[in-house]
Amino acid sequence: MRVATYNVHDCVGRDGRFDPLRITTVINELDADVIALQEVTLDHGGDLLRQFEAATGMVAVDGTLFARGVGHYGNLLLTRHRVVGNRSHDIAFGSREPRGVVDAVLHDGSDHYRVLATHLGLSLGERRDQLARLAALVNRNGAPTILLGDFNVWWSRRPLALLARRGFEHCAVRSFPNWRWPLAALDRIFVSPPLKQRHCRRHTSRLARIASDHYPVVTEVTRQKIE
Repeated sequence: MRVATYNVHDCVGRDGRFDPLRITTVINELDADVIALQEVTLDHGGDLLRQFEAATGMVAVDGTLFARGVGHYGNLLLTRHRVVGNRSHDIAFGSREPRGVVDAVLHDGSDHYRVLATHLGLSLGERRDQLARLAALVNRNGAPTILLGDFNVWWSRRPLALLARRGFEHCAVRSFPNWRWPLAALDRIFVSPPLKQRHCRRHTSRLARIASDHYPVVTEVTRQKIE
């Protein structure tokens, strides 16, 4: 299956224009089975969640835990697969901007798998705390797991060692800012065995260059047979 993560910058493009339809057009270009969205405010100009579902034909899992400005703000998960269950986790750190995790169990027609989608904080101590909590969350369930989102890890991969020690492999390509040559791999996708990924890439269509300040990151996930 194809999996993607996309920080949509509140649906405000590099031209300063709020345009959810432009974001959903980029999402449709990805042709993903599962996509995590960050920086979504649901009440801008109406029911954005239903707009996203109608425009993409996908089911939305709402992870916008926190009120900010005109509506609830945070993560959104879109999927073509059946949602078996879902919950949200609060991983806020002190007085920093609140952060959360969408935690969903999906069924692809043959097997169950777990998806966690998040957007980590900007400070080093904040991310360290949040990564430890993420590592604890993924340790509670033996189901094949996909963990994705904007991790705000700019240079060193050392903060991600906790996840690597739990068997997660990850895809990291430079996706921010979405200029001709992005500088940082903020948007990452992790999978646990028996899941594997290949062909990880940023999506650089003409519209993706303007719709947000991040490029979407896309990868193909397969399930290895266990002998």
